[in-house]
Amino acid sequence: MGRGQKLAIWLLGVFLLSFLTPAYGSTLQELQRQQRQIQQEMAEQQKIWSQKNNESQRIMEKLQALEQEIQAKEREISRLDGELAAAQARVQEVAEDLARAEAAQEARMGLFRKRLKEIYQVGRVNYLEVLLQATSLEDFLVRMELLSKIAQNDIKLIQEIKAERDRIAAQKARLEAERDKVAQLRQQVYQEKVMLASQREDHRRLLAQVEEEKKQVESVLAEMEALASQIAAKIRAEQAKSSRPLPSGSTKGMLWPVPGYYYVSSPFGWRIHPLFNIRSFHNGVDIPAPTGTEVVAPLDGRVISTGWLGGYGNHISIDHGGGLSTLYAHLSSILVREGQEVKKGQVIGRIGSTGWSTGPHLHFTVMINGEPVNPMNYY
Repeated sequence: MGRGQKLAIWLLGVFLLSFLTPAYGSTLQELQRQQRQIQQEMAEQQKIWSQKNNESQRIMEKLQALEQEIQAKEREISRLDGELAAAQARVQEVAEDLARAEAAQEARMGLFRKRLKEIYQVGRVNYLEVLLQATSLEDFLVRMELLSKIAQNDIKLIQEIKAERDRIAAQKARLEAERDKVAQLRQQVYQEKVMLASQREDHRRLLAQVEEEKKQVESVLAEMEALASQIAAKIRAEQAKSSRPLPSGSTKGMLWPVPGYYYVSSPFGWRIHPLFNIRSFHNGVDIPAPTGTEVVAPLDGRVISTGWLGGYGNHISIDHGGGLSTLYAHLSSILVREGQEVKKGQVIGRIGSTGWSTGPHLHFTVMINGEPVNPMNYY
């Protein structure tokens, strides 16, 4: 059974539990118990999502690295193709030189063989006749020297032609070896590219699988968040039954919860969730500020809940009376306790980035009888 199926079955069990428990538990204690259970499960699912998200990031980084390697291999293959073509051209050029040298050698050898044949056919008499026809000793010596030089020149020319042919043949063999080396290297680089492309496809499939698992967890988290919100609303409704009056003075006199930081990065209403990239309702406003910045109570009131609250992270909820309550989320520290009376302007916590948060900020919610309203209506 896949993790997504297990999560769906777990979620179904949670909803069945909610129906089996009368009115989410008819008492405040039972509601708070269910809230703690949901919070624990949400924390576990958030860990799973974070793990999957980290895994997804690692795979994407690996994919980017593989893509760069593949592009580098393609550039190297293109370069080697150019070198291979140039090497083949050099081999062809030298092969033509070698063919010309071999033809010259064969022509010279043909003349030499013809001369030898003539000498063989005429025999020594021809040489004797040439020598005997000399008119003097000096003429005899000159004729003898000329015959010797003709033979020597033939042999020398043949040797020179053979040496040139051997030189060209050696050059051709060297160029062919270089060409074959480039071809072998090109084949090796191509095989490396094929291997990298295979790894890229494996990582793409793995990324798609991880992203699908992330979506499943996000779906479950969204359902759990909705369920947690329902339970929290029930708790606030129970707490709102107290006869605590609204503090004297109009709610228009509410203090801004983060003195000195008035920019709202995410307003009240529908938005695309910054982490899950899904459309969701934002039941408050986000106020960015450095970690550790003081958060103050906007009115007198009594702390009705503190601690970890699912995607809200560390939170504080204050009952101000008359059905008005406020919630402060993603805190780095909580400076009050449940049941404590707080005064307007009192520091109750510090800015943080706990829970589902992309950076240090305060999530500030205002509720009337447990239902969220736009906090900006009070400022």
